[in-house]
Amino acid sequence: MTFGFALGFVLLGHVVADFYLQTNRVARKKSERASLLVLHCGCYALCMAPFVFASLSFESVVLAWLVLSLSHALVDCGKARLEGRIEKPLAVFCVDQAIHVLLCVVVVATLFDERPAFEIAGIFVGVMDATSVAAALGISLTLLVVWRPGAIFVRLLLESVRIKGSDIVCSGKGAANGLRTGRWIGMLERTIVAVLAFCNQFGAIAFVLTAKSIARFKMLDDKEFAECYLVGTLASTAFAILASLAVRELVAWS
Repeated sequence: MTFGFALGFVLLGHVVADFYLQTNRVARKKSERASLLVLHCGCYALCMAPFVFASLSFESVVLAWLVLSLSHALVDCGKARLEGRIEKPLAVFCVDQAIHVLLCVVVVATLFDERPAFEIAGIFVGVMDATSVAAALGISLTLLVVWRPGAIFVRLLLESVRIKGSDIVCSGKGAANGLRTGRWIGMLERTIVAVLAFCNQFGAIAFVLTAKSIARFKMLDDKEFAECYLVGTLASTAFAILASLAVRELVAWS
């Protein structure tokens, strides 16, 4: 197992535990209720166990699991305290995730061994070649990153785009009616863009953006909606491309 594969697998566990096993209610209320914060940290620790077990050696797996679980709890406690004082949720979200990712990198870099406790890559190598296994991990991690984390990032960014003196956030005439549809469009957009970027098909990304613009053409007459549409589309596309390229380089890291 390479360092890039081990780190990618640990990051996969982090994304699953921190975004997909955490409900919207827990994410919203854990800064106010200690019981929900403890619940989230407990679920995170349980979810991370198999990913760490499959990435690091027997000698270091317990230490790595404890460090990642406890550090996640400490970071989330600090985040809970800051959320009530800092009115910049996008900045808090980005810093929070940057710290979590950095901790994963430091732990894996410090304790990495080419002989993991459970050689999960070896199971798939019997069916596929090593390159295909790395690609499968890369695409899985990329999609999980651009789906829910990407949606949260774009939503927080759009919420920060406000007209001075107005309480309405990106609420053009057609924005409210198309909000739910827009979320699905954004998710599909990031999925297609991320896969195309992962496969180096950057030219095809233009067709995705063109198709989206055609579908929203009449709504672009609303200036406020058009501005929010542009910010959201550019942010969503940039997030998908950067995430895809970063993950691709990560899994190729020997």
